[in-house]
Formats: sequence, C-alpha cells, structure tokens
Amino acid sequence: MKRFLIILALLAPGLASAADAPSVLVRTEPLRRHAIAETLVGYGTLAPEVGGTINVNLPRPGRISALEVSPGQVVKKGARLLELRTAAGAALGYRQAENALAFARSELARTEQLVAQKLATASQLAAARKTLADAEAALAAQRRLGTGSATEAVKAPFDGVVVSVGAALGDRVAAGTAVLQLARLSGLRVLLGIEPSDSFSVRAGMPVRLTPVFDARRTVDAHVAAVHGMVNPQTQLVDVVVRISSGDLLPGMRVRGEITLASRIGWAVPRSAVLRDGGGDYIFQVQGGVAHRVAVQVESDSDKLLGISGAGLDPALKVVVRGNYELADGMAVREEAQ
Repeated sequence: MKRFLIILALLAPGLASAADAPSVLVRTEPLRRHAIAETLVGYGTLAPEVGGTINVNLPRPGRISALEVSPGQVVKKGARLLELRTAAGAALGYRQAENALAFARSELARTEQLVAQKLATASQLAAARKTLADAEAALAAQRRLGTGSATEAVKAPFDGVVVSVGAALGDRVAAGTAVLQLARLSGLRVLLGIEPSDSFSVRAGMPVRLTPVFDARRTVDAHVAAVHGMVNPQTQLVDVVVRISSGDLLPGMRVRGEITLASRIGWAVPRSAVLRDGGGDYIFQVQGGVAHRVAVQVESDSDKLLGISGAGLDPALKVVVRGNYELADGMAVREEAQ
C-alpha cells in the first residue's frame, strides 16, 4: 500500500500539469471558397461634370432687388434664384423703341396716302417700310432683353446646386454679368488618384464602387470612364475618371473608390484571420484542439475578405478568426460556441 501511494504521489504533479495546460478561447470558421475580387482603391472629390455647370448671366443692367439662394443650396427647376430690377437707362431704351415704332407706323400710313395722291414716290414708300421694319426689330430686341419689365424673377433652368454667388443684395450689375454659377445634380464625376505603377492595370469599363469617406452607408456603383495618361503634378498620382448620373452623392463630397480589376474563385478568409510577422503572412488552423500555424500568401484584398493560397492549407480544418493574436504554433485551443 505504501508503495502504491508513493507512485501516485510521484505521478500527481504530471497529472496536474496536463490538466492545467494553458489553452486559448478562439472563434473558428470553415475554410471556404468565395468569389474574390482583386481591387484597387483611390480617393477623390466629386465635382460637376465638364459642361454640367452654367453661369447665370443677366441680359440687361439693373439692381439685385432679391437674392434667394446661397452657395451649396440645392434648387429645383423653376425655383426663384434672384430678382432683378431693370436699370432706368435700360427702361428708357425700351420706351424709345416703342415710340420709334409708333412713329414709323404713322409715317408709313402718311406716305401711303401721299403715294395714292401721287405726291410721294415709290422709293419714299420703300424707305418708310424699311424704317418700320427696323423699328419693329429694335423693339423685339428690347423685349428679348426684358427691358420692358420693371422687375424680373430669374429662375433655375434645371435641378441643380448653387456652386457660387457673385453678387449681393442691392448690387448694381451690368448687362452680361454672371451673378451665380449653377451645376447639374444629374451629372457628376470624380478623379480617383492611384499610384502611377497601378494605372497600367486599370481600363475603361471596369466597375467601381464609390463610398463617401465619412458615410460608408451610402454607396454608388459606376464604371471607369477613362484613365489619364500623365501624372497629376499636384497629387503625383494618376487620375482615373469615374462618372455617375444620379444617386445620393453631392458635389464636394470626398469619396473612396474601389475599382474591381478582376474576379476569381479561391480560398478566402476574413481579414482578421490573417496575421503577419517577420516570417510573412500566416493563419492558424485547428486540428484536435490544437492550433497549427500555416504560411499563406495574400493574393487579393476585398472589402471584408482576403483571398489566400498556401501549400499547407487544409480545406477540412477550421480557421481561427478571433483570438489568434494570443496563439503560438501547437497551442491548445477552446472553440467558442457558434
């Protein structure tokens, strides 16, 4: 009996150490094959499409009697932008044109009577008719300029956003003055800056997903319209042109553009599963409650998944996706309840 107790006493430390062996609580997922997109990311700022911005010019001189918009304001087609009160000199020009037309009509009638009485020549009649035609054209021109109206409301010609305002309430402006700039909301573009070495892999037609930098909930799908053939001297990047026709994005937004270069089927894991140290990229797979380090190569990078490859990958074993930072090769693990 004493001998038996001595043997148990000698074995007890070993039994205790085996029971107390350290283990790490981890979360695992099966190794799956996914459609993995090879992507390239660039950043840029949305701006109105070239030709999508117009200057609102005033056709006649006057004074800004009402200003109803400010920079950045979104307006609908037909919305009042400002009110112009016609300058006194322009109004006088309209009245003079009206008087000239009335005089030309009376002169033509009088000349026609004189011709009927053989007191005027055909050339005098032709001159009177020409004078009337000139007077009618002059008055029509004044009407097109709007000089006959004391005030006029200038309205938005399309749905858009006010880019800038170049006048203030009460300003006196000359004819042809651009008082504000309006951009269409239906046509926007962004220049995504990418590294020059990456520009050779981007082609027109490739899909792009645009996401506001400060609001990842909103996205717009578009396509590459063109790739510039030179380095932007300001950013030292190559600009990729992306156009969008509509959506929840507004001019001036800073956006992230994810360009899909290619797509393939391969092994994919969550981004959290892949670790890196001096030996390169690696993951942990679990077999029999033990974590085994497996060297991998990251072949593609998408929004949430990394496409990987490696000679040591075992499709039958699960991959550690949480708790792997605490692991070492051969360490015991406990799996979370899924």
